[in-house]
Parts: sequence; C-alpha cells; structure tokens
Amino acid sequence: MRAYTKWMLNFDTAFLYNNNLKVVQAKEKRIKGKPPVPKATLYFFPEGGDAIAGLRTRMAFMAEDQYAQPVNVSGVVKDNDGNKVADLLVQHDGMGSFYFIPDASKTYTATWKDGQGETHTTNLPAIHNNGVSLSIQASKDEKLFAIERSENVSDNLKELHIVATMYQQTVYLANISLVDKTMISGAIPTTYFPSGILQITVLDKNMEPIAERIAYVKSKDDTFHPEVGFSKLSFDKRGANELIVNVLDSVPANLSVSVTDASIGTDSSNNLVSDMLLSSQVKGKIYQPYYYFSSDSEKVNKDLDLVMLTHGWRRFNWEKIINKEPLNITYPKDSTYLTLSGKVFGATPAQLAASGTLFAILKSKTDTTNKFIMLPLNSDGTFSDPNAIFFDSLNVYYKFAGKKNYLDNTEITFMPDRLPSPGHIPLNFNDIVKARDYDTSGLAGSQHLYDQYWALAHFQTENALADVTVKTRQKSPTEKLDDEYTSGMFKDDNGYTFDVMNDISAQGAMNVFSYLQGRVAGLQISNPMADPPSLSWRGGTPSLFLDEIPVSDASQISNMSMSDIAMIKIYRPPFMGGFGGSPGGAIAVYTRKGADVAVDSKTGMPHKIIAGYTAIREFYSPNYLSLSQDRDKFDARSTLYWNSLIMTTPQNHELRFKFFNNDFTKAYRIILEGMNDNGQFTHIEKVIQ
Repeated sequence: MRAYTKWMLNFDTAFLYNNNLKVVQAKEKRIKGKPPVPKATLYFFPEGGDAIAGLRTRMAFMAEDQYAQPVNVSGVVKDNDGNKVADLLVQHDGMGSFYFIPDASKTYTATWKDGQGETHTTNLPAIHNNGVSLSIQASKDEKLFAIERSENVSDNLKELHIVATMYQQTVYLANISLVDKTMISGAIPTTYFPSGILQITVLDKNMEPIAERIAYVKSKDDTFHPEVGFSKLSFDKRGANELIVNVLDSVPANLSVSVTDASIGTDSSNNLVSDMLLSSQVKGKIYQPYYYFSSDSEKVNKDLDLVMLTHGWRRFNWEKIINKEPLNITYPKDSTYLTLSGKVFGATPAQLAASGTLFAILKSKTDTTNKFIMLPLNSDGTFSDPNAIFFDSLNVYYKFAGKKNYLDNTEITFMPDRLPSPGHIPLNFNDIVKARDYDTSGLAGSQHLYDQYWALAHFQTENALADVTVKTRQKSPTEKLDDEYTSGMFKDDNGYTFDVMNDISAQGAMNVFSYLQGRVAGLQISNPMADPPSLSWRGGTPSLFLDEIPVSDASQISNMSMSDIAMIKIYRPPFMGGFGGSPGGAIAVYTRKGADVAVDSKTGMPHKIIAGYTAIREFYSPNYLSLSQDRDKFDARSTLYWNSLIMTTPQNHELRFKFFNNDFTKAYRIILEGMNDNGQFTHIEKVIQ
C-alpha cells in the first residue's frame, strides 16, 4: 500500500508512505518449499562522509541480504600488508562500527563470513589524503561534536561553518576557526528539541559542504499514555466484553483500537510512533524500527546511533540553497477537501465570454436535496467552486448561461486536478518479496484458522445445498462485453479488462491514457496528456489497437472522448495477436456500438457522475444479544473489534465499547494507536488471556 499527498510528489519519492499488507492464501496457493538462500552484502560508512588520512575515524558497517533483512556477520579488517586493523563485530541487526587511523598509502579490505558460513571480501572506501572530519557523541541533553582537520590543508578548510537543521529549520549555527589549531569541539543543546533527525553539516570558507552527519534526538514529550482495558471480560464462546479507553490528559485525541485473536500473528515492530518519528525521515529501510523506542537505555540509544550512521546519509544540494534557486514545484499544497472543478473543451474564448457562467445542479446519494450553484468560467474554460465540498459520488447536471447553449459542440471534464497516480514511481520488488512469511507461528495460526473456517463453511454449504444442481452461472458485465466486442486472439484473458461504460470514474478522466495511469502493474505511462504519451511495459512499448485494428499514432486514441469508449483491454507482454508478437504487450480500445451508444437526449439537462470520497463503512461486529442474529454459522472472526475513529475530549475522555467473542478465542490482543491535539503519539499493545 502506498499513500501520499500531491505536495509530496514534488520531492524525493523515497519518502512516500509504503506498507505491506499480508493476505492469507488458500492451501494450494501458499508458498511451498524452502525460502531462498540469503545473499549477504556488506556496506561501509565513514562517519562524516569521508575517511581522512591521519585522523581517527569511526567506520560504521551494515550487512543485509537481497531483501534488506539484516545478516549477522563476523570478520576482520586488514591493510594491504596483511596487518589486522579491526574486528568486525555486529552490535545490533547486522550493524556495527570500529575506530582506526587510516593511512593514505594503504588500502583496507574486510574478510568476513555470512550466516551460512561462506567467506567474502569487501574493500573499504578510499582514503582521502587530507580533509576535515566530523564526529558526534550523544549526551543526555546535548549532542557533542568534534571537528578535526589534516595538517596540510588549503586555507578554505581552516575557516569553517557548522549548521544543524531539524525538520527543515535551522537550530544551530556557528563559525569555526582552525587556523591556529587542528581540532575543536562543542555542544548542540537539544533539551527543547522534538524527537527526530538532527542533520549536522560542516561547510568550508566558501560554503561548500565537506562533512555531514545525522543524529537522532529523543524527546519524552512526543508521546502520551492513555489507558485501555476491560470492564467486562469473557473468553466464553460468543461471550460479551466491554472495552474501556481512557485518555487521562485534558487534550482532545484521535485514536484507533483493535481487538484480535492473540494467536494470530502481528508485527508491531513498525507502528505509528516509529513511522512518524523515525522511518519517514530516512531513506534506508529500517528493520524493526519500534525497537529504538522500546526504552531509553544506553544500549538502545547506541543502536539507534548506528542507524543514523548507516541509513539515509545524504548531502543537501548546498549550491542550489546558497544561490537561492527555486524549487521545481509541480503540484500545489493539499489545502482543501475534494471540491468541484473542471474545464470546458471546444468552446472559443468569445463563446466562453458570452456564456460567462455554467449553471449546475448537484445531486448526491447522501443528500436528498438538490444544490444549485453558478460556476464562473475563466478565459481558458476552467471553473472551480471551493465551497462545493462532496464526500460521495455526485451527479452534476449542467447548462451554459446566456442565450446560446454550446453543449452540442463542447466537452466538459470534471475534477482534472485529482490526485495523480504516481505510475512512474516503480515499486520496490524487494519490498514485495521480503513481505512473504515462510515459517512463523503467527502465520501458522492464521493459516490454521483459515483452513478451519473454510472447512466448516464448505461443510455447511454442502449439507445445505445437497439437493441443488448448479447448471450454469450468470456472466459478469465484463464477460458480456468481452463476448460482444472481442474476436480471435483478442479474446485472450492474459491481462486486464476495464468496463469503461460502467465505471463512473472513467468519465472524469482526460483521456484513455490518464484513465489507465497507475491501474496496471508494470505499465508505465508518463505525461498522459502529451502527444504522443510515453508508454513502457517491461522494457518495451505496448502496441495500440482501436477496435482490433493496429494504430500507429497514439493521438488517434488520446483524442477520443471517454464517453465513446465501451471497453479497454490490456494484454501482458508478449501479445501474439499483434505484429511481431508485440513484445511490449498491447492496449486495445473498443468504441461503443449498437445499443451501447450513449443516447443523446435533447430533453433535460446533460449530466455526469463524479466519483468522490469513498463512504466510511462501519466494521461488522455481531450482536449475539439480538434475536435476529444468525447463530448457526461458525464464528471464525480473527478481528473481534476494530474502531478507527475514536475521538475524545477533556469532558468525554473515557469511552466504552462492547463486542462479542468468536467461537474459540482464549486470548485477546489489544492495540491502541493515535495522536492528540498537541501532536503527541501513542502506541499501546496488550495481550489479555
């Protein structure tokens, strides 16, 4: 799952929120055999960025396999004369560090063994003849720094500047003179800093960065601690329970809570606290990040400092910053809800000026009353009403003002500024593969429950339908379209089929390519409104077909109105129905025909359906006190209660929630997460048995 805002797409997409959701498969679809053999790789990271000859250097290292999982390694570091320099000893999750004094005339190599006992060699980074080093030591309420230079350095490395930033704000700035000495130390007070990454950069006299280090600041004020427990507890079959959530602080809070079967696996090593305060601030993948918030012990803090040394070290482009070059901002800030907007195509500036306004009637599923609004038209045909906020699908009836109506010769597109799908941002295949669990007790519990549930469900179905003979099944709308429109090799099911006629979101798309953007895994569509757009799939270019006739000019398809299209089929590479086997796959567009052609009624106002926010659905929880509740079916719910929107206030800070046990659970796992109006986070996990 990937989540982001428009504004985030202006910057490094490595910081988009990603999470893996596990799905329990049927037996025949589960991963079989042994997991792949880990292939370990060892990386070295000099503190400050470079190893300088003659200066005592801390060299951090990290060992991980091909799926970014930590590997326990051991070995030694030797110079090219065979002299031992240091031992490689893992301190935590494949990470460690050692100190040495580099010699520019020597090279250094690590010889190490991975978890399988295989021997490897890895070269350490090159040694710089001279330069400036930066080292950081953590203290209780401050970060101690030491800056040291080589003896023979140029004048620009003798007058330095140190800058510390946090959340894009400057928190420390000092000028440093190393003209008469080679080393200086200082302290950055962090008592009143929030939790997060502190980035410390050393710049030379000309404001060029020469050393950089990130450190982590922990603040006890970034979390709060509500209470969660039971006022009524029962492990009986379908027993009644009452859960209490009490926020002791007099600050409004927004929380979510879940109660699940404790035997079902869960991974809370990455949660709201670690996501917001650590994982979202670095590029590298952190293994079990919540461990670093489990305590404030010296070991945990030292392990956290290793993460700072080995993850996400990067330099700002200080040249652009100093020259005040503007950022390339493509997407505006997300400052409002989904509001009504659009654009008129096909009308001349004179016609737009004559009309001036678009009259619209808004009808929604949730509101039985109709809303009448007037949308002023800009000279380019665009219109917007920031006050027309909607949360579900919206029916918009519209008409131009003025004596003449140009609806017959124009096309109106609504919501052209929807949040784009970042189809050009590739998913990390390693993230997908490493999410697979081959052998864990939690996964085994989930699979056992799955098998038990389906075995009983099939038993009940077979008994209830013992005398029923099923002869056929009704075809889906997509299957009917496929039968009606496709022929020959185009009936191939090795791909994706989109029923455009029955997809309300299709009418809001600018063209076929903007509609397809982000909908097909692996199909990359860049600049869908360009002529021609950029198409790529597995290294090749997909072939284009219109009503099964090859199309060489993509503009023939991109200029089509979505209301004229019945179906789109995407064929995975290679597509044998295309010329030369279409090694890049194929995109086939089918126009409406016969009874499927949209009726152009002259009576009444034209209208379009706009897809809004998905309506909030309440989590199903049975009430076994009700006589209408179906009591015969086996209750195999693994999640017994879930509430994603718990709002507390100073006056109403203790809330109670009722739920019923399933048919077998003997231990509950409670997870409570959320944040309050002060921006503090909480994560509480308990097992009650």
